[in-house]
Amino acid sequence: MDDLVWHYTNGPGLISIVSSHTLWATSAQFLNDAGEVALAVELLEGELRARAAEGGEAFYRDAAELIEQGGRDHSISPALFFVLSAARGADLLAMWRSYGGQGESYAIGLDPAASLAVLADTAETGEVAVRHRPWAPVRYTADEQAALVDAVFDDLPEEVTRVVGLARAGATREEVLADAAGLLDDIEQALLLIKHPGFTDERETRHSSVLYRSERDTPLPPGLVRYRSTAYGLAPYLTLTGGDGRAPVRTDAAPLPIRAVAVSPSPNGPAAEASLRDLLAEHGYRDVPVTRSRIPFRA
Repeated sequence: MDDLVWHYTNGPGLISIVSSHTLWATSAQFLNDAGEVALAVELLEGELRARAAEGGEAFYRDAAELIEQGGRDHSISPALFFVLSAARGADLLAMWRSYGGQGESYAIGLDPAASLAVLADTAETGEVAVRHRPWAPVRYTADEQAALVDAVFDDLPEEVTRVVGLARAGATREEVLADAAGLLDDIEQALLLIKHPGFTDERETRHSSVLYRSERDTPLPPGLVRYRSTAYGLAPYLTLTGGDGRAPVRTDAAPLPIRAVAVSPSPNGPAAEASLRDLLAEHGYRDVPVTRSRIPFRA
């Protein structure tokens, strides 16, 4: 089970996940790290200014000047970022404490190679393009973060010039996004995988989804983005379900790639495993193995 990623949740969360075949990917602005995306933007801007100061390509000087004119408000981006978090371990005390809740809790082992899709009212997304990023580990160290930032700037002037030329020549949004796939991959990785080192103990890995709108006020299709009340405000989220590897959005729920479930340190012994197996079987996950934590933690 070392190849799985582990989504930690409490009892009500587990019941909801297996009964509805859905997981929630929350807006990056409403995660527990207040610096999500903003830290990456800060590092990217710092690298841009450094390259502009070197007196090299005019592209970097012009871009740095535009940023200075635009100020520090990064909320104007037409892209929306959503994150489904998991951990690289099935029995992590830091995760049991932080995400399990009171009493018995669970870690759901997901197959990172299996695809997920947004569950929505309609598969037609109109002026909004949906991109899913596969599971990837969060980068906490300065060296790892610098590598992601450097990847963005590799051949950046040429890539941007090409994409702008396509758009001006009348290419469709789909054609522009397809041509810019490599550049988008690098930018998305930097924005979504850079996290403050204070969260290192979480050993996080994440599946990310990005909604691209042509303008900041482009309306979202009904039922694509949902909202829930949290301690941080009304958090937008996407409902993810099992995917087929082709369509990023679907209208019917499909089984999730659940390959194992672990139970937190629990006084309930074998009874905890038995009831969990029955719940999984009832919702189509009959052969999913169940394990119990080996940590002698008295919750």
